[in-house]
Amino acid sequence: MTRAAGLAAFVILAAPVLGAAPAAAAPKPPTISWYGGEFETCNSKMATAAISDCVTALTEAWDKRLNTAYRALMAAQNPAQKERLRTAQRAWIQFRDANCTFYGSVEGTIANIEFAECRRVLTAQRTIELELANTP
Repeated sequence: MTRAAGLAAFVILAAPVLGAAPAAAAPKPPTISWYGGEFETCNSKMATAAISDCVTALTEAWDKRLNTAYRALMAAQNPAQKERLRTAQRAWIQFRDANCTFYGSVEGTIANIEFAECRRVLTAQRTIELELANTP
C-alpha cells in the first residue's frame, strides 16, 4: 500500500468518527476519497503541474467553505468555547501542514500531487466536520 493510499484509507475511515452526530440525527457526510470523485477531474490532466494546479484549485474552494463553516460555528459559541475552537483550529492547521509536508516529501514530481491532494482531502474533511458541528 502506498503512503497516499494509506492516507486515503485513514481519511475515509476516520471521517464518520470525527465530529459526526449520532447517525439518526446527522445527514450522511459526503465521501472524501483520495482517488475518484473530485480528484478524477484533475487526474485526467496530462502533466504533473496541471494535476497539482487543478487539485490546488479544488482545495481553495474547500478552504473558502471551511472558513464559512468556521465563522458560523464561532458565532454560535460562548466565549470559552470560542477560545477552544480557535485553539483547535490552529492546532488542526499545524497538523494539516506538517502531515501534508510529510506526504509531499517523497522523491520526484509526484510529491507535488501528493502534497496538494493531502491538503484537499484534509481540508474537505475538516470542512464537513465543522459543518456537521454547526448542524442543529
